[in-house]
Amino acid sequence: MTDKTKKAFVISSFRDAGTERRFEAGTTPDLTEGEFINYKAAGLVRAPTADELKAKSAS
Repeated sequence: MTDKTKKAFVISSFRDAGTERRFEAGTTPDLTEGEFINYKAAGLVRAPTADELKAKSAS
C-alpha cells in the first residue's frame, strides 16, 4: 500500500533529523500526508499557490 502524497511549498530550508532528507526553500516536493502535517505544524512548509506550481513545472 502506498501513502498518498501532497505537494508542499518549502518556506525555509531544513533537514529532517529522522530521515536525513534535505529540503530547499522555494521548492515544491511531494510529501506524505503525515510529513506535510508535521512540517506545516513546525512552520516549515505550506500548500503551494497555483503560480508556484506553474513556475516549478515551467523550469
